Amino acid sequence: MRPAPSLARTKGQRIALLLLVALLLATVGGQTGIAAETGKVITLGESLNAEQRREMLDYFKSGDDDVVLTVTQQETVEAMQGVLDGVGGPVTGAYSSTALTCRNLGDGLDITTRNITLITPSMYAMALVTAGLGDATLVVSAPFDTSALGTSAMTGVFKTWEIAPCASGHTTKSRQRLALEQLALAAAIGQAISTGGGTDGVQPAANVVLETQKTIVTEKLKKEADIDAALRREEQSEGIEIPGDLRQKLVDLFVRLGKANIDWSTFAAGWTIEYKANNQISMTGDGIAVREARQTATAEAAAMTATAEAASALTATAEAATQLTATARAHARMTATARAAARGTATASAEAEMTAVADAWATEDAIAALTATADAMPTATALPTPTATPSPLGLSGKVTGIQGNLLSIKEAGKQESTQFTVDSDATITRSGKPATLETVAVGDRVDLTVDGNTNHVRMLSATAAPTPIATRLAGLWWLIPVAAVVAILILWKRRVVVEPFVVKRVAAA
Repeated sequence: MRPAPSLARTKGQRIALLLLVALLLATVGGQTGIAAETGKVITLGESLNAEQRREMLDYFKSGDDDVVLTVTQQETVEAMQGVLDGVGGPVTGAYSSTALTCRNLGDGLDITTRNITLITPSMYAMALVTAGLGDATLVVSAPFDTSALGTSAMTGVFKTWEIAPCASGHTTKSRQRLALEQLALAAAIGQAISTGGGTDGVQPAANVVLETQKTIVTEKLKKEADIDAALRREEQSEGIEIPGDLRQKLVDLFVRLGKANIDWSTFAAGWTIEYKANNQISMTGDGIAVREARQTATAEAAAMTATAEAASALTATAEAATQLTATARAHARMTATARAAARGTATASAEAEMTAVADAWATEDAIAALTATADAMPTATALPTPTATPSPLGLSGKVTGIQGNLLSIKEAGKQESTQFTVDSDATITRSGKPATLETVAVGDRVDLTVDGNTNHVRMLSATAAPTPIATRLAGLWWLIPVAAVVAILILWKRRVVVEPFVVKRVAAA
């Protein structure tokens, strides 16, 4: 005779099964993406007085969750040095202010300006994309009683990024420098084609630069001839002609952009620009990163749906088993009672026990059948999450060695140097001018952009180390004998010839 099944054991199995399903649901639910932060980061120019600061905070709708920073005139001068020199005049104050709100990957850029005289929404847009900020809402403004060029605002955006970066973007010092060069060229072109010394040419110039950049990115242009042709088409479309020297500088910059192997993220594969009234522009893209994020979200949603359906089926199975157990118990009691009445108490007692055992066996078999049915049901398998393409890495340090295309640098705070391979087509500058790896010297300070896949250097910006005084003097050794000869000649010319003193005696008359 088989022993009667333990009803407590089967109930414990059901509880454990339900707990397992709950844990699975909690695990899948915990893998959803993180949305953009709700708070803004606000930057205020240091030249604003107390009333103007209040005006800016009210215009930006500042709240308790917002971070407020101050951008100084000195920070603006340092950021724009060698970039905006001679464009718009010298920096005489820091008035333009910003409010930056992060957006989810793929939401794109939405930019608005107010009381900004030089930098247009198109120029901010091109600079942000080049710098690596592709999903954000940016509002730039100066007070009503003080217009501003907008350069402090651009400095404020980069300062914001160092303190509170958006999760969907990635920027480096070298990319920020390229962005400022691009912005400066667009401003210089706009002023060059303006009439009567005004700024009426800034907007069409900015549109030409932005639309050309869009073509270069989406069509992956790298050759100078192709980039020149794309720029020519946009000039004709906008009805302007860029002066020769500025045009060549712009083509050279675009060639560097095309060869820089920049991760354009949101705007890598598709790019839609919407020019709006009241100094506004919106840009959305369909880059690789955006598509990967959508695939991940779809996979996670499918996994959650399938898991929920499986949990529902298992719950129904457990409930059916519980109901069957209760029915079997009731049937056993009724059978025992009926037979006890017909045959007597003693016989009924033994027969009721045997009937209960037999019915319990039937119950166990039924539960086993239901469990087998549940096990046979298809198990939902979560779709694999696409692996995101590694973003380029930005880092800075001091050159400690160069051997062929191998570059060793020592980063701040580290004891040992790290060796990197510099690609043959990497973009290299030294002291702000195009250069080659052979011109980079040990001791130079460098900013690198390293490819996330190959770990090779794609962009290198070097600053020559200051030459020690002793070294500089050692090269002037030849001045010592020259100085000695000069001194001798001077002393020789100053020599005074004194006639000898002679006493003559005269005889008296």
